[in-house]
Amino acid sequence: MRTNKMNNMDLFTYKANLNYKKHIKTQSKAALDILDKTIDWAALIRPLQAELPENNRGRKRFDLLVIVKSFILQHIYGLSDPRLEEEIADRRSFQIFLGLSSGDSIPDETTICRYRELFANKGLDKKLFSFFNQQLKDKGFLLEQGTIVDATIKQAYSTPKSGRDKDARHTVRRNKSYYGYKGHIGMDSKSKIIHSLEFIPANVHDSTCFEQLVHGKEQIVIADKGYAQRERKQQLRSKETVCGILDKGYRNHSLSSKQKKRNKKLSSIRNAVERPFGFSKQVLKYTHSSYYDLARNRFQFTMVAIVYNMRRYLTLLKDQESFQPALA
Repeated sequence: MRTNKMNNMDLFTYKANLNYKKHIKTQSKAALDILDKTIDWAALIRPLQAELPENNRGRKRFDLLVIVKSFILQHIYGLSDPRLEEEIADRRSFQIFLGLSSGDSIPDETTICRYRELFANKGLDKKLFSFFNQQLKDKGFLLEQGTIVDATIKQAYSTPKSGRDKDARHTVRRNKSYYGYKGHIGMDSKSKIIHSLEFIPANVHDSTCFEQLVHGKEQIVIADKGYAQRERKQQLRSKETVCGILDKGYRNHSLSSKQKKRNKKLSSIRNAVERPFGFSKQVLKYTHSSYYDLARNRFQFTMVAIVYNMRRYLTLLKDQESFQPALA
């Protein structure tokens, strides 16, 4: 019978782990160690615990902390469910991060898949995102002075002809057709932390998500012309919020030279929002959706945003403690 329990008593001892930590050289291992020590994991997990169904029969439920940390590892390193199971069994840095020791079972691919489904269907991914951001806010890293809004397209995992993805839709951007979803983010203009997000089918217009991406306390809001609406601009200005939404030209009403100059100036600021999208594609290898429905693909987008925020958090900590070696 298959088992994934770890039973090497020589390797999994406190002394062995302590000795291993002395030889951590790579930035990624050091980053995991810092994340483990600086994030209040109990505060993240406690509110989620009440959302889990009762488990009165069957095998013992995994510690939710192990599951959440496994999701973090999966999205940091771009691992499939089977590969995640293998890496946890093989990599000491993963085991230390998860708090596993000799005799502990590791989450197999079926367990990871089952918990992903649970998180996606109950919206626990968005709650986890919110709880972590609250920690960042409490530490003074979310200043709420300004928000930059933008969206990215995520291609569906399946083709339209296959019919497997019932939620993905078509859209056209810059004369190119896409089939999939749109991920929207609101980013703190000062700290560059993502403070809000939405994930929708690709055919839904960008402007429909705007109100969910701003928190209303901003001194300035910056967004591209896809979010431009006259009423929206007026509403922002009525709240004495600087409206940084780019102007949009219309048929028979092209942009004036003044509007073009304004757009160019705002675009240089707005470009900062490309940072999390570039990080997710180039570093996390998140180039397209990986599942066949909106809920699980939203889960993936949200977890990538959490990982980006954790990475940004390490960078901000480094800037605070400038005498420490660079970690980001």
